[in-house]
Amino acid sequence: MRLDSAARAAGAALVGLALAACATPPPVYRPIGPKTALGYRDTPNADGSHTVLVVALTAATAHEFWDRRAHELCGETFHKNIFRAEVPVVTVHGYASNGYSGGSYAVDQYGLLHLEGYLRCETAAATAEPAVSAPPEIPAVTIAETPAQPPAESAPLAAATPVTP
Repeated sequence: MRLDSAARAAGAALVGLALAACATPPPVYRPIGPKTALGYRDTPNADGSHTVLVVALTAATAHEFWDRRAHELCGETFHKNIFRAEVPVVTVHGYASNGYSGGSYAVDQYGLLHLEGYLRCETAAATAEPAVSAPPEIPAVTIAETPAQPPAESAPLAAATPVTP
């Protein structure tokens, strides 16, 4: 009996290890490079902002990596504008042969998730300023009282002369 239970425990341990080996490793946060398709890439723009691209397997990972890169570039205060979130469809062409005949095929496969947008860093002073500045203050104007002057005498109107046709 003892040998039977020990064998079962060992078998369960092997099954557990086999399942753990099949588990997907967590995504690695790193720059996209020649040998890595997943990760992030950022490019500085002429206006001081950045264009950030993240390629990931899931939307949650893509947003997590995008925000992490934004915090690395800007700190706590930034403005993001995501302009592209897509999973491209890739058509794969090939030729399959079997025992009877062969033929070409085309299969559509989903690619990796691309999340791209603009990142603008904001300074603490820029966020403290109001969005609309107040108009400049207008100084008060005092009107001095002037004595009322009687209206000037106007010349009597000339009598209208009739016009004859």
